[in-house]
Amino acid sequence: MRLIGARLLSILGSVYGLFVSLVYTLVVTRHLSTSELATLVVFNAGNSIALGILGYVTTWYPRVLAKQPERYAELAGAGLIASFFAWCSLVVYMALYGRLDVIILSLGFIIITLYSWPATAYFSIYKQRTLSILGNISQTIKLAGAFVVRLHPSASAVLLVNIAMTLPTTIAILVKPKIFGSISLLRELFRGAPYQTLSLSFPLIGATTAYALYLAGGDLLLSYNYILFQIYKSVYPALAIVPLMYGSLLTENNKLQRALLDGAVLLYLYLVPISVMSKSPEWYIAVLRPSELGNAQLVEAVWLNGVALLASGIWLHVDTTLRGVEEKVIFTLRDRPAKALMFDIAMAPATITLTYLLAKTYGAPGMVIASTIASVLTASYRLKLLGRDYLPLLTRLHLPALLTLIILYILPIPLLPYVKGSAVETIATYIPNAVILATVTLGLFAALSPPAREALSILLKRLRTTPRS
Repeated sequence: MRLIGARLLSILGSVYGLFVSLVYTLVVTRHLSTSELATLVVFNAGNSIALGILGYVTTWYPRVLAKQPERYAELAGAGLIASFFAWCSLVVYMALYGRLDVIILSLGFIIITLYSWPATAYFSIYKQRTLSILGNISQTIKLAGAFVVRLHPSASAVLLVNIAMTLPTTIAILVKPKIFGSISLLRELFRGAPYQTLSLSFPLIGATTAYALYLAGGDLLLSYNYILFQIYKSVYPALAIVPLMYGSLLTENNKLQRALLDGAVLLYLYLVPISVMSKSPEWYIAVLRPSELGNAQLVEAVWLNGVALLASGIWLHVDTTLRGVEEKVIFTLRDRPAKALMFDIAMAPATITLTYLLAKTYGAPGMVIASTIASVLTASYRLKLLGRDYLPLLTRLHLPALLTLIILYILPIPLLPYVKGSAVETIATYIPNAVILATVTLGLFAALSPPAREALSILLKRLRTTPRS
């Protein structure tokens, strides 16, 4: 019951976070100068490399804490050591661009150090409701930070807001780091270095796929891909479930039941924006790129993107389950999560080639079809690795979600007219239709999926027992 409460709070918080992110992005992009934006882009690219290096330690935080929460101070020490080397990579990257700004690099050191602190991992396992509350506090700080950036538009102001957002979770659990005691822990964590190195192949695969799209259709196809990427952000509320699900899988005995319940919530939150794509693909274009409203190719791609989105949601669910049910604290190349990554890498040449061929032949719709095929293949292999014990994920959850999607595409659902004007008008006038589609989707998914019915039942019981003032 308490876990469902944490999940509901997290989902509501992520909806709030989606609004805050929209406001903050508009402020940053409209008020920073070209030079400051360029500095921010370079910093973000360098920071992603630094966080990848930091991941050689932080990836294992939840798994270590699930087994040995008393090692929190050792993890903090290990994180501080790793953060220094991660920061050095940021310095080198910024130097390549000739942007060795002392203030920017100092703020970068603070950001990386804060990210190295294990508080978030601890809360995701033992105090999930607290994590959701702290997340909402961080988003409120970000909203306030938008006004700060508006008054002082600079890259350093943006980074200061980033630091302020991270502080609430970090200072919630302050301990004295065990620097010397963390040396032996680092040796343990680095046994997982080959796995983490494999996981770093994802950005490379993504970059190569983007280049294949460029070869197939130039800047036009890349612009379509960017629009579809922005549409993916509509599942942002669903992503709030993932760290809570992972933390619970590491500690709960009935892992299959947890995977089914959390999976039901996750896939429903994917199906809601998919229902909009199935009935009103042009609405997304009206919000994101109104100049392309008459583009039949893009409308078709957005319409088909619902299928690709569900496939990626199923992949995310199966991948999280696979990592969460693995008993070992540190993955080696012989463990199932590593085998899944090796399969992804082995399939990459074929999927990238398929993306090029389909995009070259069919344009944006072909790009979406290729993405769907890639997600289905990699998700299927993960299901195979999970074994027969987890077959109910497919029969009780994934297939009902697919059937729900098919019905949404073929079922006539009367919708109200909406305005295709400014972004605010387009969004506001579509809200009644979103409510209609969300309700129909919930009814269909609950009727077809037993875990969805159970999750809904738990939620309704909790709402009925919530004390009223």
